[in-house]
Amino acid sequence: MDSIDEEALKIPAEERPVPASRLSGFTDFLGIYGGEHIAATEFVIGALLVTWGVRAGELILGLVVGNLLAASSYALVTAPIAVDTRLSLFAYLRKVTGPWFQRVFNATWGIISIVWAASMMAISVSSLKEAIGLPIQTQWYPTSGACVALTLALVAVTVLVSAFGFKGVVKFSSLCVPWMVTIFFCGAAVGVPMLAKATDFGAVNGLGGFFSLIDTRIFNGTVPPGVTRLTWIHVAAFAWMCGFVYHVGLNDMSIFRFAKRASYGWVGLFGMYLGHFFAWICAGVMGAAAAAVLKVGLHELDSGAVTAAVLGWSGLFAVVVAGWTTANPNIYRAALSFATLVPKAPFRTLVFGVGAVIALAACFPGVMRIDMIANAAALLVPQVGAICLMEHWIFPKIGFTRYWNLYLGKKINPAALGAWVLSSLFALLGATLGWMHPFFLPMPTFALAGLAYLVLAAILGARHPVPAERRAHVDAIERRVAELAETDEREESAKADPKGHAAARALRVLAYLALAALVIEAIFNPTRFRLTAIVCTALYFLAALAAECLTSRKGKI
Repeated sequence: MDSIDEEALKIPAEERPVPASRLSGFTDFLGIYGGEHIAATEFVIGALLVTWGVRAGELILGLVVGNLLAASSYALVTAPIAVDTRLSLFAYLRKVTGPWFQRVFNATWGIISIVWAASMMAISVSSLKEAIGLPIQTQWYPTSGACVALTLALVAVTVLVSAFGFKGVVKFSSLCVPWMVTIFFCGAAVGVPMLAKATDFGAVNGLGGFFSLIDTRIFNGTVPPGVTRLTWIHVAAFAWMCGFVYHVGLNDMSIFRFAKRASYGWVGLFGMYLGHFFAWICAGVMGAAAAAVLKVGLHELDSGAVTAAVLGWSGLFAVVVAGWTTANPNIYRAALSFATLVPKAPFRTLVFGVGAVIALAACFPGVMRIDMIANAAALLVPQVGAICLMEHWIFPKIGFTRYWNLYLGKKINPAALGAWVLSSLFALLGATLGWMHPFFLPMPTFALAGLAYLVLAAILGARHPVPAERRAHVDAIERRVAELAETDEREESAKADPKGHAAARALRVLAYLALAALVIEAIFNPTRFRLTAIVCTALYFLAALAAECLTSRKGKI
C-alpha cells in the first residue's frame, strides 16, 4: 500500500464526499425542512411574539423580510458550497482549518446540538406533565421518577429514527409534516372563534375580520410592564437569526451535501414560511385564545397548556411530535460532529451514545432555557461559516490559495483560530456591554470573522503559491478519498415491492382524507373538534405508516 492510500484511509467514512449513489431528490428536503421548522419551539415563539408588542402589520412585514433572508441564505450560501464539496461542515473544516481546530469546533457544536435536542425533549415532556397528572419540577435536578421515565421514552423514539442516518430522518419528517401543518391550521381555526367569544370581539368575517382580530386582540402593540416594544426590524432580525447557525454558519452542509442540485436550497422558502411564518402566527392565535379562555396571562402558560386548552389531546401530541422532528436532525448533526473525535466508531454507535447523553440531559429541567442555548450558538458558531465562505469563494477570486493550510500540512490554521477567537470576543463583549440589540449582533460578528480571516490568512501564507510537488501529493490523496467514498459507501440498489404500490396509494389517500376531515371539522364544527381530532390523527398515522412500510426499500441508509 503506497503513502497516498495510507493517508486516504485515515479519513473516516463520514468525512468522505457523498457519492452519487446516495444523493436525494427534492421531496426529501421538503420533508426534512418542513419537519425541522415546525418545532416545539414554535409554540413558545408564537407566544413570545405577542409579548413583544408588535402590531399585526409589523409582524407580517418583519416575518416576510426575515424569512426571505433566511431562505436566501440557504439557497445562495449553504447549498452551493455543500453541493460543490459534498462534505459536511465537520469534514470540510479538516481541509480549511486543520484537524486540531476541527476537533475543537466539532466538540463545541456537538455539545450545543446535544443540549438543543435535550431542550426540545424537555419542553415536550414539560408540556405533557400537567395534562397527565405528573408533578411540576421546580428544582434544577429531576425530582420525579415518572417524569424521567416519560423523558427516556420520548428520547428513545428520536434516537431510533436518527440511527438510520439521513434517510431515517427524512422519512420520519415526511411522515409528520402533513399532520403538523394541518394541526397548526386547525389550532388557529378553532382558536379564532374561542378568542373572539372570550374577548367580545363579535363575528369574524373573512380575511379582513381575521386581520382585525389579530391586530386588536393579539398583536396589538401592548407590552407587559418594563418591557420595551419591538418593531418589524427586530422581528425580521429575529427570524433571520433563528437559523443563522444553520445557513450562513454552514452547519446544514451536513444535510445539503445529499442534494442533487444546489437549487434545492430554495426548499428553505418552504421550511421558513411554513414554520417561522404560518406556524408562529397560528401559535400566537392559539396562545391568545388559551389565555383569554383560562383568564391568565400568556406568560403563565407553557406550550402544553396552550395546545391542550385549544385542541385537547391532539394538541399535546403535536408538541411531542414537534419535539421529535426538531431533535432528530440535531442528533444526526451531533453524531456527525463527534465522528471526527472517534473516527473508528460506527455511526449508529455514535448516535446511541449521543442519545444517551441527550436522555440524561433532558431529565434536568434547567435544560429548557432555550434562550441561553440559542444565544450561545449564535455567538460561537456562525463565525466558522464566514471563515469557510471566505476560503471557498473569495480566495480563488483574489489569487489566494484555497486550502492553503491543508497544502502546508499544518495541524491547525492560525488565521482561522485567530479570526474565530477575535469575532467571538467581539460577540461576547457586545452581548455583555449592550452595544446593540442581541437580535442584530450575529450579523457584524459574522462579517468581522470573515474580514479578520482574510487579513490574517494573507499575512500567514494564503497569498503565496504552494510548491507544486506538495500540491500534487495532497490532491492525489483527496481524489483517492473520493474514490473510497464511491466504492465503500455506495448504497445497495433499492428494491420496492411492486405488489405494495396499489395498496400504498390507497392508504395514502385514506391518510390525506383524514387530514381533510380535520380541517373541515376545525372550520365548521370547532366545538366537537377535540374528539374528531383524536380519531383522525390516529387514522392518519396508521394509514401513512402502513403505506411507508409497504413501499419501504431495502438497502443501507
